[in-house]
Amino acid sequence: MVRAVLIGLFLLGTGSLAGVLLAVEMAMVPMLCALRGDRWVEVHRLLDPGFDPLMPRVNRVVLALGVVLVAVAGPAPARVAFGLAAAGIVGVALVSELRNVPMNRRIDAWAADGLPDDWPRLRERWARANRLRTLFAAAGFAAAVCGAAFAWT
Repeated sequence: MVRAVLIGLFLLGTGSLAGVLLAVEMAMVPMLCALRGDRWVEVHRLLDPGFDPLMPRVNRVVLALGVVLVAVAGPAPARVAFGLAAAGIVGVALVSELRNVPMNRRIDAWAADGLPDDWPRLRERWARANRLRTLFAAAGFAAAVCGAAFAWT
């Protein structure tokens, strides 16, 4: 029973992370990239508090669940799949903390009417980093689904 609850929470968490990042990738990144510089900075600043600190906390809880499932999931294929899912969540965290968060802080420090000359390049780097963490999250969710299937066979 406890294992089933843990698996359900892990699926919910990995699916939520993947879903949020996919929504950002499919809807918000194109919208942000269509804005002129001053407007982009303004909208970016408005969006950031909605994601931080919630998403890093969700990421940590989901990762902890994944680590527990690697230990208690039952059959070896389930444990391997949950380990791969946890690795995907680690990928999300690393890209977020090493790429997106530093860029967000840099963007937040800019004056909207005095953007640096390289701002379009930074916006593209931010979008690429978001795409990478979205791929990690989607792969993690897919592996979690496989782990759940293996755990119940």
